[in-house]
Amino acid sequence: MTAIQLMLLFFSLYLTPYSKVLASTIITSEPIEQDISKDFFIGQGTDQKNEKASLRFGYFNGKKWARVTLANNSPNQIDKLLYFDTLTGKIDLYEQVAPKIRLNFIGSSGSSIPFRKREFKAIFATFKISLPAHSEKTFFLNVVSRHNFNSKVFIGNLETMSSRQLDKLSFLDFYAGGILCLIFYNFFIFLLLKDKNYLYYCFFSLAFMLAILDIHGLLDKFFITKSFSFSHYLICFSALSLIFAVLFTYHFLEIPKLLNKLSKYFQIVFAICLGIFLIGLTPLEDLAPAFFGRLIDFLLITTNLSFIICAFLLIKISSTARFYLFSWAIVGISLLTWFAMTFGFLPNNFFTQHSLLFANLGQMLAISLALASRIHKVTEEKLAAEERALQKEKYHRLVRVLSHDIANSLTVINYYSNKLIKPRDLEPHHQRALEKVYFAGENIKNILKNVREEELLVERKKRMELHPINIYEILLNASVIFEDQLRHKMLELIIDVPVNIEIMANKTCFLNNIVNNIISNSIKFSYENSRIEISSEVTSDKIAITFKDYGRGIDPLQIHDIFYSNLIISTEGTRAEAGHGFGTILMREYVELFGGSIKVKSSLKDLDHEISGTSVTLIFPMSV
Repeated sequence: MTAIQLMLLFFSLYLTPYSKVLASTIITSEPIEQDISKDFFIGQGTDQKNEKASLRFGYFNGKKWARVTLANNSPNQIDKLLYFDTLTGKIDLYEQVAPKIRLNFIGSSGSSIPFRKREFKAIFATFKISLPAHSEKTFFLNVVSRHNFNSKVFIGNLETMSSRQLDKLSFLDFYAGGILCLIFYNFFIFLLLKDKNYLYYCFFSLAFMLAILDIHGLLDKFFITKSFSFSHYLICFSALSLIFAVLFTYHFLEIPKLLNKLSKYFQIVFAICLGIFLIGLTPLEDLAPAFFGRLIDFLLITTNLSFIICAFLLIKISSTARFYLFSWAIVGISLLTWFAMTFGFLPNNFFTQHSLLFANLGQMLAISLALASRIHKVTEEKLAAEERALQKEKYHRLVRVLSHDIANSLTVINYYSNKLIKPRDLEPHHQRALEKVYFAGENIKNILKNVREEELLVERKKRMELHPINIYEILLNASVIFEDQLRHKMLELIIDVPVNIEIMANKTCFLNNIVNNIISNSIKFSYENSRIEISSEVTSDKIAITFKDYGRGIDPLQIHDIFYSNLIISTEGTRAEAGHGFGTILMREYVELFGGSIKVKSSLKDLDHEISGTSVTLIFPMSV
């Protein structure tokens, strides 16, 4: 403030009728603490009585003035301390002397002043004042602050101020110790599991803790800086905690995978917070502290709300989302409490001042439970993966043994069956039976060849070669394989498929792992004297092949488990035919390998459906 502005301010005070607005606060010589927050006058001419329980300016640009008149009615001089219990920025204290237009500068204090330059090495803005016997003095405060100014003002002595500070520091030390233990715990888990979520969480928790400690001035006291004050850069710590909160939530809740539409929002918030962090390190914030202060507060509230919404949307998908929802609900309530206190809607007391601290402790515990749940899940998945790997190895060993031993015996069967067919002088039914034996043997030979090729594919990590195959030819081959089973159950197989349509696939796999599986199940679940229909629908780029039976059908609630999951479900057929449950899993894998998809419809015979049955539709791209 310039000298002219200072003269104009106190000229207005001189003209103000002090008999109406001036009141004195009586100071006693006893070693007690007096709350004088309500005794201040504030406003443009510092003539408006402060009716609040604390001295509150909120966010503001420029400077704010306040005055208080203190009286000593005792016969002795009283030396006291005037101190503030929260962040204050920089406060200059003046004493009014006669004539009224003259001010005497007493000193500067506040959270924006480096700790080593403070007259009293305390986390509170503290001034020493003296009142001669039977006198009164008027003091003026000139405040410049980046913070939401809302502080109680006390008159006491070194003992009362130190006691208040000790209580606060003891509580903060307990808090910091608990948070650091949880941070180290999660960091060691990161070193063990190499899961980056734990590392992000450590950074987030550390940034949140530093922001809270900075709010209460502990960083200044702990590091005892000489050239700058940590408290002056509170907005940087707030932005930093938001940056890591966004980063942790983005990865922990798998936003790109589960809520990809919200990815852009997280990226925008991250960029804004990074910008605020950088601005807070420069004098730019001092040009408009009210704007930047309200902006970071707005981001704290809205981002916390977005975390709650994300967790709520994922609560049925991710078990850890429940813990996350609970943890941010705690923070949300505490943030509302904190802002309600700073903006004067709630009283400034121990609980409201430390609401964020309580929130951080509660959140740490809740998210630690979430991470513990994640460890349990990861452990289960690891054990399941190890079991699958063991079973897979057993399977590969079994396949190698069987393919080798079966191949040796099959060579003999194929050789003699082919030799018996050649004379062509057998009875027709004997000739047909031998042809079936030879055809079945050749089919088994192709299966074994394909199994060996698949083994090589796994080992060499190569893709299976696909070729154009004729669908009608495959279906005719399948009808030969199941001829006896169809006749035994008196079923009619109707093939209504064009003779010239082709898709890209492996012929042996398509026949044995897809078509044969579907027809085998259709026979298995069909009633006697019914039919199985195979039809097709061709478009410009796709072909749909539908296998429809009129059997007992499938419960619609089981369709997903049978056809679209990896669950092994075995059901007896209409004649108590047994099954192993692997067929549909293999079928789905090969359909997807050939670029296709499956649609299943089924109905049970009940009051709503007189005719039951199942239709399985395979959709493939047409062969180019």
